[in-house]
Amino acid sequence: MVIANHRPTRLLISRHAIAHNLAAVREASHAKTVFLAVKANAYGYGLLEVGKAALEGGADGLAVAVIDEALALRESGVTAPILIMSLVQPEYAQLCADYDLITTVGSRDWLKTAAAQMDGRKQLLVSIAVDTGMGRIGYRDRAEIDASLEFMAANPSKFNYHGLMTHFSEADSVHNEYFNKQLTRWHELTDTLPKPVMVHVANSSAAMYHADKIPTDVIRAGTIAYGIEPSLGSLRPADYLEQIERLETQLIFVKQMHAGDGISYAHIYQAKEGEWVGTLPLGYGDGLTRKLTGFHVLVNGQECQILGKIAMDAMMIRLPGPLPLGTKVTVLGKDGDKRITLDDMAAHTGLAPWEQSIIFTERLPRVVVDDFNDASK
Repeated sequence: MVIANHRPTRLLISRHAIAHNLAAVREASHAKTVFLAVKANAYGYGLLEVGKAALEGGADGLAVAVIDEALALRESGVTAPILIMSLVQPEYAQLCADYDLITTVGSRDWLKTAAAQMDGRKQLLVSIAVDTGMGRIGYRDRAEIDASLEFMAANPSKFNYHGLMTHFSEADSVHNEYFNKQLTRWHELTDTLPKPVMVHVANSSAAMYHADKIPTDVIRAGTIAYGIEPSLGSLRPADYLEQIERLETQLIFVKQMHAGDGISYAHIYQAKEGEWVGTLPLGYGDGLTRKLTGFHVLVNGQECQILGKIAMDAMMIRLPGPLPLGTKVTVLGKDGDKRITLDDMAAHTGLAPWEQSIIFTERLPRVVVDDFNDASK
């Protein structure tokens, strides 16, 4: 992994904004315990950077998708609870136990295979996944859940029944029919089960819009903590959240063009006579989609259009005039009275906001700041 620290491009992440957003979902859901999902490099913002900032800002635990993410957090010094939300192979059960990882289990066969390979020196914290209609992972039959609980009770040195969970496939819509169907199935499968330490069924949208119908003592916050309103504004205006990111760079080359001069690959944009064009050290090699052609960035509080195709390592923008090299350019964030968000990019590209952040590459430096007032320091 090479991080491009020797160029004027960086992704700033606000510790204050993350804490604010976590507090917002905790207040709305009345959650006692909030796990922040930091899977896939914390939605592209940086696993270790965001994970630690979130724990400092009020998160009680972290949730990941794969063991390696959990191990990286543990090896960096994180001691808070970590939940692995996806299934892992049973041969890694002892590894998960050794690192105190709450491990999702979706079948009795998994438990049996894992038990045969565990030495019993430490219990595995098991979170039972119930498939109520997501169709991804989990138990679909009450008898099998009961049999699994009996199996764990018969092997107390190896298993600790620690969690019970499901995942709603559509909790951020004005249409609640399928959500209610899943909720009914949840009650059918779990109402008379013994309750473990943590019952967690709420992602960001379920926590925000259905807290009166579901258990919310423990929630799994995701998009909302990253400043993205779960319903994209359809159920609630997004102004209660704060933008956590600021992607900034500088002008590294400025030139005045002649009429018909081509800009970037295939010359899909041809300059006008006397037009000023600036080059930025940022491209799709850093995770910007080429669908951003024709979108804009902010220079001195003014919108400047992205011209031509975005290259791997550079992009060109129209300038209002001959600006000096080193002029700051805001790709995401606020400059003056204007702001660019992932939602704005989504409206232009057709990609969901989290689809855009998740493709930020490792080359892009991530810098955690207390807030963006310190961003230029």
